[in-house]
Amino acid sequence: MAYLTVEEISHLYFTEKDYTKAIEEISLDVNKGSFVSIIGPSGCGKTTLLSIIAGLIKPSKGRILLENEPIDHQNSSIGYMLQQDYLFPWKNIMENVLIGPHIQKNITEEIKQKAANLLEEIGIGQTKDAYPGQLSGGMRQRVALARTLITDPKLLLLDEPFSALDYQTKLKLENLVLEILKKYEMTSVLVTHDIGEAIAMSERIVLLNSNPGRIAQIFDVPKEIVETTPFDSRQSPVYSDFFQTVWKELESLE
Repeated sequence: MAYLTVEEISHLYFTEKDYTKAIEEISLDVNKGSFVSIIGPSGCGKTTLLSIIAGLIKPSKGRILLENEPIDHQNSSIGYMLQQDYLFPWKNIMENVLIGPHIQKNITEEIKQKAANLLEEIGIGQTKDAYPGQLSGGMRQRVALARTLITDPKLLLLDEPFSALDYQTKLKLENLVLEILKKYEMTSVLVTHDIGEAIAMSERIVLLNSNPGRIAQIFDVPKEIVETTPFDSRQSPVYSDFFQTVWKELESLE
């Protein structure tokens, strides 16, 4: 049985005089601990689909199941990491990481120690007393990752989380994030415009076409890529060949 089930999801956006069909009849199963990426042309409904999975938008049709239970509202068991880090500038790094437990009224010494351990694990333990304005973009995204993981989400959703970063920082964060997600056996869904990123991080890639968004094709990423780091996978001849395959399919939709 799938860990995450997307079942015949369709969604309409309404105006006073008209409507737009954003996505139509999307069905997808995601296994526990796996990493799936969603790509497609601009306007194909990638972020709409991710927001529906998160419970932020109620679909016009269909349903989302997590561990066979329906998701029909925002759910604390789902972590959502965005392009912007949205850290509170007046709070220090430790306070920002503990926002989730604070909202849940679950600030304990054990949780504080867990936050400190997470910051150490992602390489920024020394920043816990600093403020967001003192950190680089890459370090701020690391804080955002720690803030997302502190509540032990069952599912992690990532919406272009590295797109605002320079290329070198992006590659380092891809390696770090995937290493941590594998360690915690986290089930993850990534939305990205970057084919290379999708290939380097995923086990499967879902390609959507547009107007409305539908599944055009699902690719299984070659084992040789899945079993290496995102950085190293880009040096593989298998990566280059697979990139061309996915690129040609995406090009045919635009």
